[in-house]
Amino acid sequence: MKNIVFCFAAWEWGTTNNFLYKCEHKIPEGSDLNDKKLIHLVDAGLEINTPYPLVLPPHRKVDLILSFDFSLGDPFETLKRTAEYCEDHRIPFPVCTKEHYEYPPTKSCYVFEGDGYETPDVMHFPLFNMQTCGEALNLYRLSKKYAARVPSYDTSMMNELLDIAKKNVERNMGEIRVQIQQCVSRSNEREMS
Repeated sequence: MKNIVFCFAAWEWGTTNNFLYKCEHKIPEGSDLNDKKLIHLVDAGLEINTPYPLVLPPHRKVDLILSFDFSLGDPFETLKRTAEYCEDHRIPFPVCTKEHYEYPPTKSCYVFEGDGYETPDVMHFPLFNMQTCGEALNLYRLSKKYAARVPSYDTSMMNELLDIAKKNVERNMGEIRVQIQQCVSRSNEREMS
């Protein structure tokens, strides 16, 4: 209890010893982890509601991210927050401004193109969209049925959400294959040069 009170008073959460401190040979170039004896960890669900930061550093060599939105709010919020995070940390991320999507979403998948080198492509699937939900879109979006504060979903609710998510992916299987093939081609070109 004493530790919790201290953390609460100092607003220190997720502080831990940096096991890579002063280990230059193990840390990717350009990282500032080498200079910090302590690091502060933040649950991605609290910060930007998605685990993007784990895969985005360029040394990870990620070419394609399939991003699934499951929020009732702005279906592009995770992308916008990730773009801000990446800008703050000088990490390459595709441009995702209002010119690149509609709200409410009309499509079941939006592709945000990277540069083929350091910036990955992102395929974003808004759960509730006109293409999959049709006229019922506003019923889903404005309903409190799937709000985060609902303690648990029954089987029919889970099946309904899974069915919508499945339709979003099935509808875009061709585009997913195209994007994967494009990433493979880019990767092969990089290796040859």
